[in-house]
Amino acid sequence: MTLLFVAALLAAPFILISDTIQAFSAASVLMSGMALTGVAGSLFYQAQQTKVVRDERDRATHREMIYLAMEDRDLAACWEPPDVPMTFERYRQVIYTNLIMGRWHAAYLLGDVDASTLRYILDQHFRGEIGRLHWRNARNHWPHMTVGGRKAKAAEFAAIVEEGYQTAMEAGPAVAADGYFDPDGPRFMAR
Repeated sequence: MTLLFVAALLAAPFILISDTIQAFSAASVLMSGMALTGVAGSLFYQAQQTKVVRDERDRATHREMIYLAMEDRDLAACWEPPDVPMTFERYRQVIYTNLIMGRWHAAYLLGDVDASTLRYILDQHFRGEIGRLHWRNARNHWPHMTVGGRKAKAAEFAAIVEEGYQTAMEAGPAVAADGYFDPDGPRFMAR
């Protein structure tokens, strides 16, 4: 019995050290896993940020090209022709309207504009001739040309725009572009 007791006393430090080493090993594995998860998360975030920067750079380049085409008929002819014959002035209005629609699309994808707000905006937009002309020509191309990789959200956007367009068409004729503004300027009524 005494021999057994002495052996247990001599073995106790080694047993305690072994348990401590195992505990540190387990903690080390856990901490390494957490660090690896942090690195993976950081790399994912950096990849997302890089994509956002690249997408914005591409959109900025596209906008600049559109602005140049709006000012120069020869450059405008480098783009695809309109689906229906139109004057250069009308073409400029339609492609500018496309920039407006692109802005609403981006705001919708980012969640800055919800479906209800988008419907209100479109209700106002489609009161006008140019907005209707733009969508009539763009509606078949829009789903194929949207950028950003969120196809379901882009399709949802296009469906809301189409719904707004159809509602406006059923409501009656659009306000003609040359009827937006009073050619004589503002009139003030005397009291």
